[in-house]
Amino acid sequence: MRTLKMLCCGLLLLGQAVSAKPQPLDGIAAIVNDSIITQSQLSQQVKLIEKQIKQSGNGAPDPGALEKQVLDHLILNEIQLQLAKKTGIQIDEATLDGAIENIGKDNNMTVTQLREALTQEGIDYNHYRTNIRHQMMISQLQQRDIMHDVQVSDHEVKQFLQSPNGLGGLMTEYRLGHILIPLSESPSPEEIDNATKQAQQVIAKLRQGKDFAQIALTESKGEQALNGGDLGWRKLPEIPTLFEKAVPKLKVNEVADPVRSASGLHIIKLLDKRSAAAVQQTANVGKTLVRHILIKTNAVTSDSDAKQKLAEIKQKISEGADFAQLAKAHSADLGSSSNGGSLGWVSKDVLVPEFSQVMENLTVQELSEPFKTSFGWHIVQVMDRKTVSEDEASFKQKAKQMLQQRKYEEKLQTWARQLRDESYVKTYHDSLS
Repeated sequence: MRTLKMLCCGLLLLGQAVSAKPQPLDGIAAIVNDSIITQSQLSQQVKLIEKQIKQSGNGAPDPGALEKQVLDHLILNEIQLQLAKKTGIQIDEATLDGAIENIGKDNNMTVTQLREALTQEGIDYNHYRTNIRHQMMISQLQQRDIMHDVQVSDHEVKQFLQSPNGLGGLMTEYRLGHILIPLSESPSPEEIDNATKQAQQVIAKLRQGKDFAQIALTESKGEQALNGGDLGWRKLPEIPTLFEKAVPKLKVNEVADPVRSASGLHIIKLLDKRSAAAVQQTANVGKTLVRHILIKTNAVTSDSDAKQKLAEIKQKISEGADFAQLAKAHSADLGSSSNGGSLGWVSKDVLVPEFSQVMENLTVQELSEPFKTSFGWHIVQVMDRKTVSEDEASFKQKAKQMLQQRKYEEKLQTWARQLRDESYVKTYHDSLS
């Protein structure tokens, strides 16, 4: 049930704001652009988060601090959801059903069993479906607005692998705790001084043995604050660049000095470390030679237009037209269109889940039906498959994926802060108990 519990915890932060009109017998916790988050919504989310914290074994945090943390996350999620809707991101019923079915499979359940389990947890299934839909919309928004700018060059990969940590960085995993003391985009000397003093006080408490999760819940403005600041197990290329040099030098339970970035002051603690050799015992990996044609949606091209256009292109290919020529003429993926739509030999874990799932279900030479990902609408054709042994090339590929994820997470922080800064947000702290 671990996956289900983790997912339910994440969903608690996707409470849906309502249209800005009077709500009888309810207070307003925050106004977010043209929507509101009510006090009852906030209170409900806080209770659910408290339940999750207790189930995880952590002690109860300060109620006021937890309430502010939950409200901050609700506000940011509402801003992202509003932008996703405004820019035309939609999740159709079939895609949503497939996602929920996969959640069930991850928990060794049928959809019916999943529904029963949620009922036992006190979670309404229809509300759960809505939250999953919203979570997928936000994920597509982040992929669309951030991932296309994330590039990792061969030189960067080579440079990393030739660094002192190099291949060894893929053989060790670190579990990190993270606390962010935020700074505004152009902080004043006084703001920097106050943040520095706060960071020093936090570090002093941690070095005296105070519970990291409790302090993260109270003090941190990081993405994982509600998880006690736990970043989980990561190999070195997955660790934010700021900490890359410091982490290998830390002893377990050691707290590093604060590091400043554009978003604020970062405090990290090495919670644990382990050899990743057991994770990398797979001797062989599957590779697929695949090509695709991408049609993006925009103000002129709707989902139905893109899907219809790809259906017509597929029909032409079925009648003998050349896939590569059609890809060069029509595909919006500039990186692959010049190569006839070819993505080369890829493993499934380098692709977005929707794409890899379709690709894995195709036979060699089979052409897919049009389907949607965060990048737009695709048709895919599998040209060949092979199994290759783990070697230096595989390490390079893994390093590239991890460096890409690192850059994505770093850009995500900046992007999210800009969204918040550009939105109208008013909170009513007096109403928070």
